[in-house]
Amino acid sequence: MPIDPHRDYTRQEQLALDLTELFAEGLRDEEGRLPLTLQGIGSAAMAMHVEEAGVPLPMFNRMLTTANEISLERAGAMPGELVEELEKRGFPQIARIVRAGIAACRDEDDYRNFVRWLIQVRNLIVFRAQALRHRTSDQP
Repeated sequence: MPIDPHRDYTRQEQLALDLTELFAEGLRDEEGRLPLTLQGIGSAAMAMHVEEAGVPLPMFNRMLTTANEISLERAGAMPGELVEELEKRGFPQIARIVRAGIAACRDEDDYRNFVRWLIQVRNLIVFRAQALRHRTSDQP
């Protein structure tokens, strides 16, 4: 199903999206920025997929730190370096999305956009967790 960046998706629809399809159109638009599908629905859906899978935030952070520290050449040659812990600890669906993102990178600029996308996903996870804590602490 093509992803419409201007449509609102329900939680269930976001969880049903095949996020690997997001990378088919590339990781940069004409101006070199993340495409709208990745910036919006893609980031939100990935955050929900990570939460739904139960990936601990520290594990996601370690993967993100490694992704940020290495180049596309290294990530492409050894994608397991980024996803090994996810795969070993029972989160293969998240590892599959990360592997697909790496495979979609044509050059270092694409890879940097992919890493920015992962950072955006991480920030959404943190924001959603804080909002949930705030809502539950306000209840009597």
